[in-house]
Amino acid sequence: MRQWTATQMAKLARKASRAVGKKGTDLPGQVARKIDNRILRKLAAKVDEVVFISGTNGKTTTSNLIGHTLKANHIDIIHNNEGANMAAGITSAFIVQTTPQTKMAVIEIDEGSIPRVLNEMTPTKMVFTNFFRDQMDRFGEIDIMVNRIISAIEDKGIQLILNADDPFVSRLKIASSRITYYGMQKNAYSFEQSTMNESRYCPNCGRLLNYSYIHYNQLGHYQCECGFNRHTPDYEISTFTINPFIQLTINSHTFDMKIAGDFNAYNALAAYATLRELGLNDESIRKGFESYTSNNGRMQYFEGQKHKALINLAKNPAGMNATMAMGEKLKEKKVYVLSLNDFAADGRDTSWIYDADFEKLSNQDIEAIIVTGSRAEELQLRLKLAEVNVPIIIEKDIYKATAFAMNYHAFIVAIPNYTSLTPMLDQLERLFKEEQ
Repeated sequence: MRQWTATQMAKLARKASRAVGKKGTDLPGQVARKIDNRILRKLAAKVDEVVFISGTNGKTTTSNLIGHTLKANHIDIIHNNEGANMAAGITSAFIVQTTPQTKMAVIEIDEGSIPRVLNEMTPTKMVFTNFFRDQMDRFGEIDIMVNRIISAIEDKGIQLILNADDPFVSRLKIASSRITYYGMQKNAYSFEQSTMNESRYCPNCGRLLNYSYIHYNQLGHYQCECGFNRHTPDYEISTFTINPFIQLTINSHTFDMKIAGDFNAYNALAAYATLRELGLNDESIRKGFESYTSNNGRMQYFEGQKHKALINLAKNPAGMNATMAMGEKLKEKKVYVLSLNDFAADGRDTSWIYDADFEKLSNQDIEAIIVTGSRAEELQLRLKLAEVNVPIIIEKDIYKATAFAMNYHAFIVAIPNYTSLTPMLDQLERLFKEEQ
């Protein structure tokens, strides 16, 4: 009776939330969990296969590629594709999408929420993309976060699908005897290099890792005297190109995708490895991969009669560097819109912008940079310290700042952080709809 009441009240809360113009992603779960604190455990027990996707960058794109491909093959799933990836949002997805026929769930999970959620349910598979410094006031240093994850997942019989190229992710192998690895061959692609590097020390003995090849940051081919090294991948990219979308070859199979951003090759590879482990063949995966387009502000492209724009979420140095590198590949003159909020969901500590390579913007053909958000002045200061010699305009209102970019004829590169994403994306969608 309590489960039924919790479910019905949650659905009513979702309807009420959507009636006032909100998405209703977290609220239903919050309501249900107050009525029945075992609701997620009960609903998850009805599903045979549960895949968790986590990591610092790329988990949303990876999750959505997996979910889209399964749906393209007529497989019914529970999927929190609206991005609510903490306990309440995950609970909401189970409540709203569970049917008697649904036997699989694909769940993006915030890395800081893993210990809490695993107290209530155990996934059959967990996919990890990468670990970078992110929201240090929430997660602490990477070593601390990884240790917490290991404690939460060890000895639970979970199949781990790990990025072999990231030594931080590879550390998780001690938590399970069932490991699948994915990675990228040397020279598969020439990534933009940055001055921001995470720790390259061995997690076993503390010695400096010996890299025979680096893709970017700490991702590459590494080994240590003590025996800790990059595991040979089960699924591997041999080559990929960007023109402007990704064409990549995995295990001798080539996919022409409709997503941009070189870092998304890793996300596609993680999704491919997961889908193969779920039993899909290459033709089934192609059906999803080659029809997937981003509509959630992750390398999302807009084109109207007068303007073009690209928007990509960046909430840490690695994400910011990757997006600026993508901007560098655009041949057109550009106008940047950068937004930085410091709300609870973003992490109060915004010092990460000083680890991002804004200096590289000096090499791009930029007409102006518009800075916005609650910490717009901090962005302005960072750009001045980087000696970026273009007009820098402050407009703290994100909607107005985004609209102001349309006054230029340049290609708009919009880079919001977490809570900036929704207002900036909403405004771009409205402006480009008007321009059709």
